Amino acid sequence: MKFLQRLGSYPIHLLIMIIIGGLSTLCAACGAVYWLITRNVESQLYMVASATVALFGWGMYGLQWKLPTHRLYAQRLAPTVIFAVMALISLYDPIGLKLLWVAIVFFPIMLSLMVERRAYAYGSLLFLLYFIAFHWLSMGFKGSGNAFPILDIIAKNAYAIGSVLLGALIQLTVRKSKRDAEIASLHKQKQQVINMLQSFIPVGERKTQTSRKEIGEMSALLKKLVHVCGGVSVQEWEIDLLSLMHFVSRVKLPDYLFEKEGKLSEFEYEVVHEHCYMARELCEGIPDFQEVERTFLYHHEKIDGTGYPYRLVGAQVPALSQMLGIVEMYLAMTTPRSYREENSKQEAFLEIQKHSGTSFRADIVEAFGKVIR
Repeated sequence: MKFLQRLGSYPIHLLIMIIIGGLSTLCAACGAVYWLITRNVESQLYMVASATVALFGWGMYGLQWKLPTHRLYAQRLAPTVIFAVMALISLYDPIGLKLLWVAIVFFPIMLSLMVERRAYAYGSLLFLLYFIAFHWLSMGFKGSGNAFPILDIIAKNAYAIGSVLLGALIQLTVRKSKRDAEIASLHKQKQQVINMLQSFIPVGERKTQTSRKEIGEMSALLKKLVHVCGGVSVQEWEIDLLSLMHFVSRVKLPDYLFEKEGKLSEFEYEVVHEHCYMARELCEGIPDFQEVERTFLYHHEKIDGTGYPYRLVGAQVPALSQMLGIVEMYLAMTTPRSYREENSKQEAFLEIQKHSGTSFRADIVEAFGKVIR
């Protein structure tokens, strides 16, 4: 079992050389036994030819084992040499195999497993040109031994074209499998982040003395604001994740900060800055989370450059970050705290309007006013 697992981890071009070397070695051994029994020329030629192919296969395997597998030339070396050897053997045909073309016709299928799409297209075209030319020239110089040589060539060429099409189908299937695997992996990463955040919801409720209902309220307000403003490309699951992350990010802050009424000290202000980095810590390197990471990182930035953590100015602050900042400010004022009563919707919006054109874009503030009417 361990041997098979280790074998399965090998690059495909090495596996193909192992198959070629292994099968040829088996044929050479069978040929040697047959030659010892019969002592005829045909069995001797078969043994020598098989041994030669085996040496070639294992030699290529050893060579490619030493080469860096991530380099394109290392990946293309095996199919190039295999095609050259096939062409040489088919032209020379040392043991007079009439069905040698059957082995050659498998080349595109093998090629489809070893190279990328563009290399496969060029390799298949080269194969077809050689295969068609080889059979037409063979008929002219040697004769086909068939009463209907044209039909024989057409049939063989049809097999070759079918092999190329089958190779293309294999490539499409492999690419689709890779895409599906990538999507499944991203979905798993996404779910792991969401599950981890959800596990911190009770901690956030205890620290802030607020209900998890705030997550749904923030999400609903953000979705309405995005719809009214327009021009922002964001999916609903991203807004839901932003709202969840915003609620949970409070666990990074000391408990006493949630009850402090006076102005924060410089040290406390720096501590508050830290929660902006939570999205980067959780989402960095996950392609689907890039918008969430960027939005959350900048949601305390102000267009006049007085925000944090980077003091961005004007258009440097993403629109969705501005929207998240406005909704956060609104919910902070309209949600009751242990040290104060909540404000009304009108009072909260009037306070937000005071920051229009300085902290927040005026058009987004105006749109938010329409949302809460």
